[in-house]
Amino acid sequence: MSRIKNVEGELKHSLRLLHPLLRIVGAWPYFVPTSVFATILKWCLIFICYFLQLLLLIPSFVYIFGKETNSRKQLKLLAPHINGLAQLTKYTFLLYRMHDFKELMEAIRDDWLNATEENRKIFRENAEVGYKALLGLAIILYCSSFCSRMIIPLSKGRIVLPDNTTIRLLSTQSHFAFFDAHRTPNYEIIFTLQILGAFVIYTILCGTLGLTSLICIHMSSLLRILANMMIELSDQPDTSENAVHKMIKDIVEYRTKVKKFSDKVDHIMSYISCLEIFNGSCITCMVGYCIIMEWENNDTFAVIVYVMFQMVCMFIVFTICYIGQLLINESENVRQTSVTLNWHRFSSKKVRCLIPVMIISNYRIKITAANIVEISLATFTDIMKASIGYLNVLRNSVE
Repeated sequence: MSRIKNVEGELKHSLRLLHPLLRIVGAWPYFVPTSVFATILKWCLIFICYFLQLLLLIPSFVYIFGKETNSRKQLKLLAPHINGLAQLTKYTFLLYRMHDFKELMEAIRDDWLNATEENRKIFRENAEVGYKALLGLAIILYCSSFCSRMIIPLSKGRIVLPDNTTIRLLSTQSHFAFFDAHRTPNYEIIFTLQILGAFVIYTILCGTLGLTSLICIHMSSLLRILANMMIELSDQPDTSENAVHKMIKDIVEYRTKVKKFSDKVDHIMSYISCLEIFNGSCITCMVGYCIIMEWENNDTFAVIVYVMFQMVCMFIVFTICYIGQLLINESENVRQTSVTLNWHRFSSKKVRCLIPVMIISNYRIKITAANIVEISLATFTDIMKASIGYLNVLRNSVE
């Protein structure tokens, strides 16, 4: 019992950042029956998150497409809301597939409980890598959001228009048909709700990326354990028929378990990865256009802000692709290990049993973006090239 508590404590420690992020937005699955109060609280959180996101997006789209007529300004205002729309879609998908995510998390918990101390060390080390990546991403996102959506509008103060009307900038340009958003206390209420809406959007972004990294890094750990099992088979001193047969059987069963887990992960996470890559590509392209536009206007401060956003977008896409590359590297390591076994140490009968091990090890474990492209560092360079190409098309089309 104490061992189970220790292992669960280690698992909770590895989830110390992901768990609160997803729980804030009501997207963390319950693993045991909960009280009626907890269920009601969860649905209230979900309702509040949808309300805040829609309150931020709908009035902004009304302003962009209904009030603003300058195409350059429309693109400038639209860029952050593409991200908001993508996060709303991911949030809906995450809630819709909550049962599948619960099964994945339960499988991860079982792997931790059934692992040896040596294998749990692999889990802990890889989980720490995911934690540090998520922590860095969260700090960058929340700081940039706080700067752009709160400090910059408040620093502008009151602005007097040519018709002698005084306004104050909201977090995002919005249009409300039924009341004046610039009057007190309407302004304070709307401004606060917009800040909260942005907080929800970036929390969903951090949470979904953290969930993706957790699952992919866990798969990488499973593949490393599989490679270690093959090395142990190759180097074990006992080459008797029963001992070799048992180890080969364990390797095949473990590889089959990893394959089933990876298929389920790719079936679920591929859509989230596709959304995030598409979102990152679009925003990288549009923010690049905004940088060029502000550079031509000699607005140094705006250029600095947009360059910061560009770096954040590129960092997000790079993080996803880097995690996918880690998985590919571990899969390649398993393949190389399987074809370099010391098969000559075994009897001819057992050597034939190694053939299925080599065959299944050649199957490449990876995650894809909606089964269109595989997630890897090569994909990251392709995304950057495509974004630059679309940027040139966008610039020529608008101008």
